[in-house]
Amino acid sequence: MAPSTLRRRLLSELRKTVVALMSAEWDVALEAKPAAEVTRAARTLLALQRARLRLGTAELAAIRDQLRENEPELVKAIVALGRARKKLHNVKMVLVAAASLLRTVGRIIDIVV
Repeated sequence: MAPSTLRRRLLSELRKTVVALMSAEWDVALEAKPAAEVTRAARTLLALQRARLRLGTAELAAIRDQLRENEPELVKAIVALGRARKKLHNVKMVLVAAASLLRTVGRIIDIVV
């Protein structure tokens, strides 16, 4: 996949996930969760927003090689996050999928995961 296509796909997935984690459905899913899990969810949302911002503003030429090197992991993580987003009631699944994507993105751009 071309690096520009991969970046667009990644940005789209990040946007969709941020929107999902700002939804009423996600809020309801977090209602009965322990404070530590709610805090983890909030930190994950913040990290997703930061990744989206930094990937969106990064020069493609500066991250092209890292996108190519990490393409298999990125594609796998994008698919997993898409599946998890369809099951927002499963908070743990969403957070694990998001963390996996963020770890891979962290190898490409400077974000705190």
